[in-house]
Amino acid sequence: MSGIYGIYQFDGAPVSSQWLDRMREAMAYYGPHGGGCSVEGTLGLGHLRLEVNAEDAFETQPVSGERGPAVSAARLDNRAALLEAFNLSAVQASRLSDGYLVSLAFDRWGEELSSRLQGDWALAAWDARQRRLLLARDACGNATLYYYEGKGFIAFASSLKALLALPGVVKEPDRLRLAQVLVSWQHDAQLTAYKGFRRLVTGHAMTVDAGGHTRGWRHWTPEGRDLLHYRRDEEYEEAFLEHYTTAVQSCLRTEKPVAVTLSGGRDSGSVVSIAAPLLARQGRAITAYTSVPWLPPEGSGKTRLGNEWEMAHATAAMAGANVRHVPIDASGYGVIQGIEYLLDAHDGPSHAASNHYWLHAINDAACQSGAGVVLTGQFGNATVSWSGNGSALLALVKGYPAMALRLLLHGEPNPWLALKRQVLKPMLTPGLRALRRLQSPRGGHLQAYSALNAQMASQLDLNGRMRAAGFDPTFKFSPWEDAHLRFFWPVFGIGFGIWAEMAARHSFSYVDPTANLSLVEFILRVPDDQFRARGQSSWLMRRAFRNRLPNPVLNGQHKGLQAADVGHRILRELPAFRESLNSLDSLPEARETLDMPLLHRCLDDLVAKVNPGTTARAGTILLRGLGVGLFLRRLADSRC
Repeated sequence: MSGIYGIYQFDGAPVSSQWLDRMREAMAYYGPHGGGCSVEGTLGLGHLRLEVNAEDAFETQPVSGERGPAVSAARLDNRAALLEAFNLSAVQASRLSDGYLVSLAFDRWGEELSSRLQGDWALAAWDARQRRLLLARDACGNATLYYYEGKGFIAFASSLKALLALPGVVKEPDRLRLAQVLVSWQHDAQLTAYKGFRRLVTGHAMTVDAGGHTRGWRHWTPEGRDLLHYRRDEEYEEAFLEHYTTAVQSCLRTEKPVAVTLSGGRDSGSVVSIAAPLLARQGRAITAYTSVPWLPPEGSGKTRLGNEWEMAHATAAMAGANVRHVPIDASGYGVIQGIEYLLDAHDGPSHAASNHYWLHAINDAACQSGAGVVLTGQFGNATVSWSGNGSALLALVKGYPAMALRLLLHGEPNPWLALKRQVLKPMLTPGLRALRRLQSPRGGHLQAYSALNAQMASQLDLNGRMRAAGFDPTFKFSPWEDAHLRFFWPVFGIGFGIWAEMAARHSFSYVDPTANLSLVEFILRVPDDQFRARGQSSWLMRRAFRNRLPNPVLNGQHKGLQAADVGHRILRELPAFRESLNSLDSLPEARETLDMPLLHRCLDDLVAKVNPGTTARAGTILLRGLGVGLFLRRLADSRC
């Protein structure tokens, strides 16, 4: 995806072209096909172009519209609707970029344009009459946008690197953000690893006026939608497949090669099963990349699939002859190298540190093949394979008695299980949770899955923050809560943004049809009894894809486990891991943030025996902790 950057001097001072140059240079890899920049007094806007779709060749930004100039990094799913709204012909459309359509939308709807755009986008637009800058980001967070408020100015960019390149900025770690990474709870989605540098939250917009006053709001929410009421179950299946096919089709506009990340599961498998036939009709192929273990996958145990190749290959074969299936064992990539790779791309650590090495390998392979688009199914758990809440009591509380009755009668294979799972469990869980809180030491449970220093956790009152936000630190969520809405917490946009940032370094775009807004809004309106029936979860997908995915993939009991061989990979790099931990022992910032003795114990346990337990602790404690530690080391070295 393309990138944007800019500065607004609300104190009235002219924008420094040197500052804009530094921002552009810091994120230059976002624009392998050029870009543009304009400075008009107190406002400077810049764009870096990546050509993926045919219309991108006509992209010339910033665009000077009737209201004022605008820049955007956009891949629009609703181009056809916008073209119709603007009364543009097909001939005109072929030479109009998505960025130009965003400018027309701003001219037409002003600050309300956010609710009119679907797809992956982030934008900045200046209303010359109101003397107000608008920043906005898409509903699912597939495009990134960061900002920094300095003395008399605000700067923004698709990459944090552009903001860190500004002269005079103070680079300090944000302890709360680092703690959230370590415990895999990132409630404050606006935080970055650097204090004072903010992320515009998924589905939000903000304005900055000439007085420096900011106003923010949420332009999209998953709540408050009326449920659909079809007469037959088959109608839900048909509508689901129609929405899903349209979502995948909108991701295939590129004339460049198309690739996909393919696991052994249903989400990415369903993407391939739809995309391959669509491309075959055009005489085109699709390359599917599957991460496979290089060393023994002994971290998976008996209940998880440590090698997903067989399942993924069955999906690829069933999807069509135009699917080229490629195993990626990442044998030439190190675990520490993967963490450093993510730090380079994201300018901060991530909770999924055990996956970065194989993602690096897939990204390199896709880039070398010339891919313009790499499809994923990252949001599938919340959409296409949503498992359902499966609670008759919750349905009744939400005001759906008919749905509650259907869940009781048809949701489980027998009446006792229906009573146990859908009535008794929701009633008893709040009391059991309260009892667990009384029995466990305050915050002590964090050490079971986190390298966070206990003193820092106490100073931040992390346990209290979690509970105040309605988040159970033991990850035992209340059955009274609509679990579906949890997937739409703004925090999930952080993960999607990371994928966009990685792709930018390889000059292609990650695109997720399972996060298509029209599809998302359809799924949110489907009654829960369509997702839970006869003791099965994800029932809508199982029905819709019964002839599209292999039965072991669609109905298999074992889920895949990514990086199941990471324990043995770590042992291959044991001297480097020892050296890294020893280096962090001497870094005050690391000792204050991390439980260094615990990190050493996790590594020692892995040396003693690689098994599912030690591998899981390596992923959740050792590698997350190392990611935070290496970030702090980088920051300390930059000050020297």
